Amino acid sequence: MTKKIFPSWIAVDWGTSNLRLWAMDDTANILGSAESPLGMNAIAGDPKLSFEAVLIDLIEDWLGAAPAKLPVVICGMAGAKQGWLEAPYCDVPARPSDLAKGAVTPNVTDPRISVFILPGLCQRADPDVMRGEETQLVGFMAQNPDFAGWVCLPGTHSKWAHVSTGMIRGFRTYMSGEVFALLFQHSILRHSVDDTWDDASFADAVRKASEQPTAFLHSLFGVRAGALVAPVGASVAPGASVLSGTVIGAEIADVLGLLQPGENIALIGAGKLASLYQAALAVHGYRAALQDGAAITLSGLRQAHDTLISPPQET
Repeated sequence: MTKKIFPSWIAVDWGTSNLRLWAMDDTANILGSAESPLGMNAIAGDPKLSFEAVLIDLIEDWLGAAPAKLPVVICGMAGAKQGWLEAPYCDVPARPSDLAKGAVTPNVTDPRISVFILPGLCQRADPDVMRGEETQLVGFMAQNPDFAGWVCLPGTHSKWAHVSTGMIRGFRTYMSGEVFALLFQHSILRHSVDDTWDDASFADAVRKASEQPTAFLHSLFGVRAGALVAPVGASVAPGASVLSGTVIGAEIADVLGLLQPGENIALIGAGKLASLYQAALAVHGYRAALQDGAAITLSGLRQAHDTLISPPQET
């Protein structure tokens, strides 16, 4: 028999392609969790689906004995223009409390829940936006209150955020993952890349990307040309390793140019891609421990919940 869950609130990370939910008690313990492939795109593309209906279907078993208006705190694409209700971006520099205070509350028909959708972050001077990653940054900052430097969130569009004195001061997005996929699959380089991998070739490409930052486009063609001009029987660096090192290396070289004395670098993520960023940073002498993205997201949602539901008392 399944044990009944009685959460005090529900945390939700609603992404473009899927969503994750956690039933939480009032002391930050996870009582249960759920996942679904019904991210923002699936709901926006199907008139038979609605955000509220999808949410209720997933948490119905958690609502049986719930008090009136069980808080549901949501980050991610539910707050996009195509989402449940747009949560306008919060400008940087921003404190975690600024993000929580920018939450919007969509009208719901189910009287058992009260929904809060967190905003994303925007940067106007050097135009940039993020939605979802800011909650991970809040979680990271809660666990690392004295951190000063750049926090990397690898992905299709990698995010680097400048954090210091309890504030998110700015950020940069790099299309490295998308560029790699396009070159790997749809450019002339597709004839020179496969699943073969060599760590030393990757590290060498990362190093060269930093030493010759203006030669990025030329270095890319070298992936193709290197295989064509090599003597018969000669060893050739695997194209995928060189391509990946060149693209990620160019990204990291740019960020290292912004790093101030005494600042550090942190990595949030898991899996092969995050490990590649870790290896690329190691080429430059930075040891960045990987921090679990799901745990950091939940920590950020917890910070938002505490601000929204139990704001600090004025003295």
